[in-house]
Amino acid sequence: MTTKPYRVGLVLTGGGARGAYHVGVIKYLADMNIPIDAVAGASIGALNGAVVAAAPNLKIASESLQEIWNSLAANSPIKINSTETIKYIGKILLGQVAPLIAGTSDALSTVGNLQTLLSENVGFGDKSPIHRLLDRYLDLEKLQKGLPLYVSVYRSQGSLNDLFSAILASVNLINTQHSEFLHIQSLKRTQQRVAILASAAIPLLFKAEQIEVNETNFFYSDGAQGGIKNVQGNTPITPLLELENCTHIIVNHLSDGSLWDRNAFPSITPIEIRPGRVIQRQGLAKDLIGFDANNIQSWIQQGYEDTQRCCEDVARAIHIHEIANQARKQRDEAIDELDNDNFYIDQA
Repeated sequence: MTTKPYRVGLVLTGGGARGAYHVGVIKYLADMNIPIDAVAGASIGALNGAVVAAAPNLKIASESLQEIWNSLAANSPIKINSTETIKYIGKILLGQVAPLIAGTSDALSTVGNLQTLLSENVGFGDKSPIHRLLDRYLDLEKLQKGLPLYVSVYRSQGSLNDLFSAILASVNLINTQHSEFLHIQSLKRTQQRVAILASAAIPLLFKAEQIEVNETNFFYSDGAQGGIKNVQGNTPITPLLELENCTHIIVNHLSDGSLWDRNAFPSITPIEIRPGRVIQRQGLAKDLIGFDANNIQSWIQQGYEDTQRCCEDVARAIHIHEIANQARKQRDEAIDELDNDNFYIDQA
């Protein structure tokens, strides 16, 4: 039996609407017939990664992702639930501000109420557009039999707490706790889609999702929040190294100048795909939730071009390896057939 001498992992980082860039990455890998053996994703990378993991091959994954992102360009998945937003603002005004102004609340109780407010699990976004997309494009039966998929999730301390921690970490005042990496196929079937959604649950926009891990339930939100100083959660390479024994790992960044350090992983040489030109289009917030049709097509094209620039030589080498491996496999199958037919050559 011939075994493949290498395993290729794919890391898809988070970045909101910039996740369209992944479509170009996958298309180039499909065009070059590069086999992927395991996938890890954070935030939008978890959603795109689930499509890749469930597909029978990268060509079909590329076509599905193109269709999905064409749909997102036409109809943004970010819909604000105005009723929930108004209710929450009213709760703050009536429950916190009004008593303080009226003098009916002392400072101690106000601080206590504020702590409760910070730890609440709230989300102003409407999840139904994303649910519809997953219903249409993600087949859990195929995912169960597909490539190993890991998603990055962040154990939530409350929506506002999570958001404030991420903001403070982004300006280097603190660091956030590390994200955790969940193997989707090891979860209960009812938890698999929940975990993928949790990885993309941007604080305050979407509620954290409850997931059972080691027989204990926790609330998890956007996996990109973990270990912000070194982009630990947003670059989930660890499970592909430690659990999947990947020999080559393609790491796709969705930011200009990611702080992720390849030297922290000396056992392999990661193949990084970094933007060759500025990936930012309209600013961080708008790029995160602004699913603009022109930007989406621009990111897809940029993803293809950057992957070609960063991976062309490596892709060619892996492609040659794959051709050689297929030839060895055909040879072994032919020999097995001859053995089964009691084929014998007389050397006399």
